[in-house]
Amino acid sequence: MEKVLQIVAVFALMMLIINRFIKGREPRYRPYNYLTRLKPPLLAEVGQRLVTAVFGVGIAGVAGQVDAYLLDEARQLLFCYSAVGSLTIYRRKEEGGYREMQALAAPLDCTGMALDTEDGRLYLEAGGYLFVYGM
Repeated sequence: MEKVLQIVAVFALMMLIINRFIKGREPRYRPYNYLTRLKPPLLAEVGQRLVTAVFGVGIAGVAGQVDAYLLDEARQLLFCYSAVGSLTIYRRKEEGGYREMQALAAPLDCTGMALDTEDGRLYLEAGGYLFVYGM
């Protein structure tokens, strides 16, 4: 009986090590939250480093309606906006395709979407305001 418990203990430790190794390959995802609503314009230095979204074109490998999307190459994140009021964040898989990480409520009928590449903040423009999402 003692030998069986030793074997089970060694097996459990090996599984923990393997699990840690597999999880350690991918950077940890930090969820986005709604931060604030601002009146435009932004500071000039922030405006210069913004990357704007592509509107009116769908993207392959993503389910649901996509009215605008934006890819953050550094973090391997894809932000998909739907005009019905949803923002879905996907992570690019190594083998191709995307995995859904988070779904958030967003303003209806946004006219602009941009990402600050330095701090990872996402700006959605609707109704004369900028809605800010971040980690």
